[in-house]
Amino acid sequence: MKLDLTEKIESSIINSTLVKKVSAPVDGLLNRSFQTTILRPVKLFFNGTWIGHPLHPLLTDIPVGAWTLTIIFNLAGLVFHVSYFGVAAGVTTGIGLAGAAGAIVAGLMDWMDIDAPEKAVGAVHATLNAAATVIFLVSLVMGYHNRWQLTWGAFAVVLTGYLLMTAGAFLGGGLVYHLGVMINRNAYRTGPADFQFALAVGELAESQPRRVEVEGQPILLVKSAGKIYALGAVCSHYGAPLNEGKLEGDSIQCPWHFSRFALQDGSVREGPACAAVPSYEVKIVSDQIHIRMQS
Repeated sequence: MKLDLTEKIESSIINSTLVKKVSAPVDGLLNRSFQTTILRPVKLFFNGTWIGHPLHPLLTDIPVGAWTLTIIFNLAGLVFHVSYFGVAAGVTTGIGLAGAAGAIVAGLMDWMDIDAPEKAVGAVHATLNAAATVIFLVSLVMGYHNRWQLTWGAFAVVLTGYLLMTAGAFLGGGLVYHLGVMINRNAYRTGPADFQFALAVGELAESQPRRVEVEGQPILLVKSAGKIYALGAVCSHYGAPLNEGKLEGDSIQCPWHFSRFALQDGSVREGPACAAVPSYEVKIVSDQIHIRMQS
């Protein structure tokens, strides 16, 4: 099968032993520090559960936009000899650095949860963007020492950082749109629109999650305190089977990354998941469980 450019680049990264060798210790350190320690709330904050959207892509827009303005101010100032554009370039560089710092932290918090192939691509993505951040920091220091006077040499430094950021953004786009990292795993779940048979009541034991299929949709059935709930059986964060999860009061905990979803309506009780899982109405007819998707 012929690979396109994106696939060729991703394949070479995924098959690189050097990338795996370098990223493995970092991955281990992050997991030991944030997954099940007192620092876990920091991870969950940067995962973005609290805004219902991954925080990393939101923050990356700040350096991309700010550093694009830095390039424009540098070029315009040099070509048209506008001296105060040096100050403007310094301001946008600083704003970009602040956004990049947050984006790096958020990216690392997400990176911990992805699988090995995507993790390798993410490691190179992070390295390129971190290098770009360092270069823009250097350019800011240079501008300060030069009293914000623009020079073609300083512009070359800025341009190098911008090209590295662009390469990192290319890999970041591939992670989401090509490899499917951090997408809602239930984005296209549908129906049933009308009540359909799911399982006999007698086959569902108390506090023992059960996965069934109804009209081709994976459904999680749970009996808790005598009440029956029906949710989507796939974790929205990374596709884990929620039927293998653990009941935590009135919620189900994902077996992979420990997100929790409310049994009542599928809403996220705890991240790193950002999107709810589908929720279904339950009706008992002649000792049979019937479900339909909630509107």
